[in-house]
Amino acid sequence: MYNSLTNILNYKLSALHSGNYLIKVISIGVRRPNEHYTKEYFVTVKYQVADLLNPKRKFGVIVSGMGAKPIELNVERELHPTNYFTWENFDEVLFNRLSKTQREINEEGYYKKDRDTGRVVA
Repeated sequence: MYNSLTNILNYKLSALHSGNYLIKVISIGVRRPNEHYTKEYFVTVKYQVADLLNPKRKFGVIVSGMGAKPIELNVERELHPTNYFTWENFDEVLFNRLSKTQREINEEGYYKKDRDTGRVVA
């Protein structure tokens, strides 16, 4: 089930066309119940951020409100928060969290200079 969900999520994320950086879901773990609250469970979701223009690139630049900073690409990351509730649709909530993360990376990642030469692109 999770393998097909991974493929569906990756397709939906690429269909967003939100920018140069794309999130690719690597794995979705099993549901682990919360010992103290029965309506909550935890799932570990691992993903990578890749540059669509240069998939082999190891580093990129995102520009947040505090200034430019590098981002490591093609490295396995874990999606936080990891908690989900039983009344929520897991697929929708997971897609919303992933698309929000992708949108934030791309909106902050808009960089008007060419990343290789450092020259301003008109």
